[in-house]
Amino acid sequence: MPMQITKLEAARRQLVIAIRLFFEDTDSVSVYALGHAAWEVLDALCRHRDLTRFRGEMAVANALSEAEIKRIANYGRNFFKHADTDPDALLDDFSDDRNDHVLLAATLDYGMLASTKPMEVQVFQFWYFAAHPDKALRPAMDQIIEAGQKYFPGIDKLTRKHQKEAVLRFCVAARRDPELMADPSTDRSPVSSIN
Repeated sequence: MPMQITKLEAARRQLVIAIRLFFEDTDSVSVYALGHAAWEVLDALCRHRDLTRFRGEMAVANALSEAEIKRIANYGRNFFKHADTDPDALLDDFSDDRNDHVLLAATLDYGMLASTKPMEVQVFQFWYFAAHPDKALRPAMDQIIEAGQKYFPGIDKLTRKHQKEAVLRFCVAARRDPELMADPSTDRSPVSSIN
């Protein structure tokens, strides 16, 4: 059955599925491609609505031009999307760690655009700042950072595998918690069920 879908809804769905795959420690290339596709749409929507964009914040924080941030951020993007000019190219230094930052960028831009966030987006942000305690960008993130430290104490000391196991367990439990799901900040719109 045909349906209408907005750009924001398309990005939300891509982002939620990318985060689920990330938590499940499924294929990191697919996570990156989906996460980056979502981020591209969200970044453009923020720009068109004259909202703060993660890319702009990173440019200021690192004293780089937006073009340079875009070049850095687009690492792997074109490789995973195109083969017309470089069919025999090789990407020899891709790592799942890159997904952390792409997904964070997408979740922060999503937060600028939407008044509610899917549970996966909220949990990812908690996890990110617990796993990367040195990466806080703005004082407004203090609540997210505190929640991350509360829900994932010491996670930055665990192996990556154990970090993902912990966040997956937490997300599954959170999605099944009626009180958390009823919170007015939680977007309960379906993508597909998580078991």
